[in-house]
Amino acid sequence: MKSPLITISIPTYNSEKFIGRCLEAIKRQNYSNIEINIIDGGSTDQTVNIARKEGIKDIFICKDALLAARFEGVKHAKGEFVLLLDSDQILDKTAIARAVEKIEANKLDMLVLEEHVYKPQTFLEHLFEADRKLIHEVADMSPYTGVVLPRFYKRRLLESAMKKIPKDVLLHVGGQDHAIIYYEAWQKSQKVGLLETAVFHIEPSSYRVMWQKFYRWGRTSAKAHHSRYDKLLVKKERFRTGLFRPGLIKASLASVVLLILKGIPYKLGYYQATLLS
Repeated sequence: MKSPLITISIPTYNSEKFIGRCLEAIKRQNYSNIEINIIDGGSTDQTVNIARKEGIKDIFICKDALLAARFEGVKHAKGEFVLLLDSDQILDKTAIARAVEKIEANKLDMLVLEEHVYKPQTFLEHLFEADRKLIHEVADMSPYTGVVLPRFYKRRLLESAMKKIPKDVLLHVGGQDHAIIYYEAWQKSQKVGLLETAVFHIEPSSYRVMWQKFYRWGRTSAKAHHSRYDKLLVKKERFRTGLFRPGLIKASLASVVLLILKGIPYKLGYYQATLLS
């Protein structure tokens, strides 16, 4: 059976709480032909040291925004396929093998990795999990109206898509990185599928942590809103498509509450960045 090389690219910044678990999950994969590169934003904690102790040699520095770090990871990738992973995500041990099988068997160019919350315990974590249930049940794959976003791409498609992103956006945008990448990839191919139960995300467990995360997202999304991606992102910030379908009432209520809680710090960050620009 063909085993193409897979590049897993992980941007980091002060990620010492998560990066060890993220890398351990990659090591546990039942697929071995994997390379990892880490694109660090200038961490001041133990992130880089932990990565080195885990045997990661391809560590590159990129102090621009997250979207630029994604592109840097793609430029260094040697794999036929690239997985854009986050440092706070834990892969299911069969995820890579199943992704390769599915993308090749169905002649796809990209895959959405179905996400669940990693060991949800708090009220917020359960809201995130319910929201995930809703978006994956509805499975709206449109880059214009949906919020499920591919992470596993054919490298050539990903490179071509990212080269279409204006430099000013590339260097300054963080929070909406996947939406922009998918939009550009969609212009070249609509061959996208969904890989079930693929990744577990360590979501904010407290409102303080969530506030910090989405305030930062708002600040780093301002430049994208003042670009040709504005209409696209405005649609992304509305309530989910498919709300209150039969069987999804509780998940829909949770999703609405979560979007309001996330939206307040996001908008504050966005307006502050806009006023200061």
